Amino acid sequence: MKAPPIPANESARLRRLEELEILDTPIERSFDNITQIAAAVLGTPIALVSLVDETRQWFKSHHGLRARETSREVSFCGHVVAAGDLMVVCDAHLDARFADNPLVTEDPQVRFYAGAPLRTNDGLVLGTLCAIDHLPRKPTPQQLETLQLLAEQATTMLESRRVFRRVLERDATMLALYEGMQEGVVLQLPTGAIVEANARARELLGVSEDELRGRTLLDPRWMALKEDGSPFPGEEQPATVCLRTGEPQTNVVMGLHKPSGELNWLSVNARPRREEGLEAPTGVVVTFSDITEQRASAQRQKRHERLITVGTLAAGVGHEINNPLSFVMGNLDFALNELRVIGGGSPSARLQDLIDCLSEAKDGTERIRRIVRGLRSLVREEAEPRPNNASEIVAVAVNMSMHEIRSRATVETVIDRDLFVLADEPSLTQVFVNLLTNAAQAFTLPQPERNRIKVTAGVDGDKVRITVVDNGSGIPADVLPRIFDPFFTTKPVGVGTGLGLSISHSVVASLGGELTCETQVGVGTTFSVVLALASMPKDEFTLRAPTTEVPQGKVLIVDDEEGVVRATARLLRGAHEVLGVSDPREAVRRIDAGERFDVIFCDLMMPHLTGADVYARIHAVSPAQAERMVFVSGGVLKAELDRFLEQVPNERLVKPVDATKLKELARSFLSKK
Repeated sequence: MKAPPIPANESARLRRLEELEILDTPIERSFDNITQIAAAVLGTPIALVSLVDETRQWFKSHHGLRARETSREVSFCGHVVAAGDLMVVCDAHLDARFADNPLVTEDPQVRFYAGAPLRTNDGLVLGTLCAIDHLPRKPTPQQLETLQLLAEQATTMLESRRVFRRVLERDATMLALYEGMQEGVVLQLPTGAIVEANARARELLGVSEDELRGRTLLDPRWMALKEDGSPFPGEEQPATVCLRTGEPQTNVVMGLHKPSGELNWLSVNARPRREEGLEAPTGVVVTFSDITEQRASAQRQKRHERLITVGTLAAGVGHEINNPLSFVMGNLDFALNELRVIGGGSPSARLQDLIDCLSEAKDGTERIRRIVRGLRSLVREEAEPRPNNASEIVAVAVNMSMHEIRSRATVETVIDRDLFVLADEPSLTQVFVNLLTNAAQAFTLPQPERNRIKVTAGVDGDKVRITVVDNGSGIPADVLPRIFDPFFTTKPVGVGTGLGLSISHSVVASLGGELTCETQVGVGTTFSVVLALASMPKDEFTLRAPTTEVPQGKVLIVDDEEGVVRATARLLRGAHEVLGVSDPREAVRRIDAGERFDVIFCDLMMPHLTGADVYARIHAVSPAQAERMVFVSGGVLKAELDRFLEQVPNERLVKPVDATKLKELARSFLSKK
């Protein structure tokens, strides 16, 4: 065996290898691509990018060979480094230099070797690109020419590291500063290999310096997402595109799963580094910042704006529905009462059928009322927490969720209608819509006869605990700690945003409450909302049967919808003297003229004068008369009317008005006559 000689420029050659900082770095796909092509072109099982230092040959890429290095003394590549030219050994058994070489007589049993030098622009041979076979062979001139071209490409990739190192040395001041930046900063070679990363980058990526160095974006360990939640391949990411095109990439949104599983959303910028006289980029500088919270906030705002848009339209439609719905419900109530009086204690079968028919129609209008109320809650801005009827909020939420629940499960609510919580009604409604929808989606099979959702509420000290219980599949232990994380979802892409439970948790927390989850796989899940117990507000009127005959009173109804005026008058007429006007100016004129009423039911949104305007005019003439006004609203109010209602103590009703509640409220004013 003949050991390879030492070249005359050995000292300079070794210095160059040291400058490159290439030895013992991780595998890079760009070098692996070259060895795979070399092996395919020459038809060999082994191809290597071999770098020869003082005592060994070390393989930057080792296609088909498990070893990462061998002794320089027995290396074939050492001979190429010494000669500085292509070397081909067709059969090592017949070559005196290698016949007894351990690499020939033992593993990997080299018989054929072809090595092209990795020669720098200034003539230093750093190693080889070589192809190896266990059988003798004679390559064609075209194969050898391709091998040399591939070696030149590998050398260019090595030389780019040197240029990049000069850039780093020149920008030493910048490197000193970027370590303390709040942005992540990563420096990559033209091959895509990461050579530098500051502390913030390592924190955001969730990897150590050793784990990061040498990795490229093509590494399968990266789990990146596009803004729409689909996979973000390495070849499409900003740094790769920047290196390929030479064009900077700005503010590209990318989601990245850390090894821990945590998902960060990043805003990524990539700018090419250039050297004078070189056309291709000498590297790329990538900066990125954490926009996880900003993205969550933007998603919430976008969702809120969408709800406002839809809700505004829905509320407008709802307001138009509420007026005719008011007189439909009022007339149904009147007709039912009249039929019951006519029928006495034992109505005929025909009359009973008519009563039943009208009762069913009334049930239908009640469903419409709840739907409209649910639509109206979408558009209301978040307000200060105030006493709200838990039963009504849950009823609205159930109604809004029925499209999701109906085909999957049966829902049951057990809540005292006089149980009040301190909350913001539209926000809390959305919480229960989210919880009910999640419960429905917890069932793998749509089986309403088996699947159950139950909503219950009870007083717990000075708190109210409302639970949403399902007998679904339960939540696995490894998923449970993350269910309230923004954007976390186990549903397929496009089915859920991963924001429902996160938003619900935030809403309940903002109300000073607590949202918790208990679950058992295969048994079911219980979500509990705990909020402050509240007293019944003044505008929640408890219905009571009068104990004595109430004296007749005088009632004024003010509403621009004549159908509402007639229906309301019809309900109150008989027990009271009722006057109805559809022009609010007529009501003010009568008060100015000295006419007085025991109670005035006044719509808030009318042409010519709003309910607030009417109140102001009447109050200027008779404060006592203004105190007897009851304000009626048919939908979402203008901001100034909302503020007005907060400033006055008067009773208020929401259209369509419940007939019994209307009558009881009228009686209450007569008792104060």
